[in-house]
Amino acid sequence: MELNITYRHLESTPSIEEQIKKKARRLKKYFDGKIYVDWKCSVDRGAHHSEVTVSWNSMSYHASSAEDSLYKTIDDVIQKLERQLEKKNQQVRDKLHRKH
Repeated sequence: MELNITYRHLESTPSIEEQIKKKARRLKKYFDGKIYVDWKCSVDRGAHHSEVTVSWNSMSYHASSAEDSLYKTIDDVIQKLERQLEKKNQQVRDKLHRKH
């Protein structure tokens, strides 16, 4: 997994980096092979924003969140991505098991 973290109008701290790395590791179970995770954190008008794009085999998944706490945006964005990936995996399973 290749993780790229970008901060805009925000200072990086070890605890934020560790939280992002910990949450990003949860995404590995949905993919075979190498994935690329682009994580952007920013502050705009007092609201914290997180945007995540996951790329794998020419497929891309995106989620974003805006909250009053950066840690809350990190949790929200991972939950959104996991829902997307679960839905996609279910669609693939249904297609494979569909009777012809």
